[in-house]
Amino acid sequence: MSAIHEHTLQNGMTLLCWPQRHLHGLEFGLYLKGGPLYETEETQGISNLLEHLCFRGLGGLNREGLLRELNRFGTNLDAATYAEGLVFRLKCLPRFFDAALEYFLRFFANVPWTPEQIAAEKQVVLRQLEADGDGDLFDRAACDFRKTENGAFPPLGTPESLMALTEADIQLWQEMIFQPQNACLVMTGNFSDGMELAAIEALSELRNTTAQPPFTQSLPIGFCMRDEQSDLLEEVESDFASVQLAFDVDSEQVYPVAAEVLSTITAGNDDSMLFQALREEQALVAEIESQISRVGQFSRLVIRYDVRSEWLKDTLTKVFAYLHRLTMYVRPARLNQLRTQFTTNNAMLTDDTAVLNDRLGWAWMSGDTAQADLDAAAAQYNELTAEELLDAAQTVFRPENLSIAVQYDPEAVGDLRPLLQKLRETL
Repeated sequence: MSAIHEHTLQNGMTLLCWPQRHLHGLEFGLYLKGGPLYETEETQGISNLLEHLCFRGLGGLNREGLLRELNRFGTNLDAATYAEGLVFRLKCLPRFFDAALEYFLRFFANVPWTPEQIAAEKQVVLRQLEADGDGDLFDRAACDFRKTENGAFPPLGTPESLMALTEADIQLWQEMIFQPQNACLVMTGNFSDGMELAAIEALSELRNTTAQPPFTQSLPIGFCMRDEQSDLLEEVESDFASVQLAFDVDSEQVYPVAAEVLSTITAGNDDSMLFQALREEQALVAEIESQISRVGQFSRLVIRYDVRSEWLKDTLTKVFAYLHRLTMYVRPARLNQLRTQFTTNNAMLTDDTAVLNDRLGWAWMSGDTAQADLDAAAAQYNELTAEELLDAAQTVFRPENLSIAVQYDPEAVGDLRPLLQKLRETL
């Protein structure tokens, strides 16, 4: 990875640098393992609360002080809690490098939040819970996918679990998550070799202050061993149905590049098989999409669409027929067209510090930073053959990889289970 500089420090922290000196901006991303994936029924929602608290106080500065720091170099801090971790992002001009780096060092100061700060932020999260409710079908299906022996819980938790979190719980999780051994700082954009060296020196001085080991991901229950028990069928009164077909992808059998190309051919762009057939030719759906969805080390190919209730069974039958077709033949000409698209997209990525930061951070989160290398990806696109793509389709589109999630009106659709069982058998 000639353009990517990877530094693994003695304290266990990773620094990933991707200099793009033709750009004006510099982007920092702090990726921390943790999140709902590692929570229990009692601690559900604690990672999201910790993310919120970082805006109320950090490293000895209160909310007003943090805002003054950000305003001083003209930027905002963005943050999100994902299933497998917390991410904090900040974009600035290179001349504010020192101030921005100092800001990120505050995450590891291990200064506890006050009872007043915790109580105030719990109220904010309660408002989130009131607004978001139980999420949608796809949120619940994602929760089922990542279920481990600990269970699987929504990112926000519940009002009851949130209010039951004690100061001791919060401080313990703060100490577990905000440790160098559990973190990766990503720098993308316009910065010098001297700035990179300064980051190495500053981050190397951080110390782990807990005896807890870093978070390690467990295998999701039923991964690549699915059956109808993995399905999620929700009955509602509605004129429309929502559908998600999710296929586990075994990275030891299917290269990430092959999975990405397979997803694109399936329903990943306007020229894809399902988009052309169900939307453009038959006008059965307004939109249909597919993507590779990752939770740390594990991924799946996800197909989603909404459809009128009276057309649900027809579209399901057609989608499975097209998926079966993909396991029989892949046109070499189609693969050649995609090579051009992927090569062009890769070239454009180097103009976007945020996309590059995402690419590096999530590659680290998956345990394989080599996935972020654009040059290696371009070489793999060029070397991928139609036979290898066909093999990927035959490996992915199998019933033991499939989880089906459907929200539908039984009055309009009838019993869906016999059809779903029959469709599984076609793969």
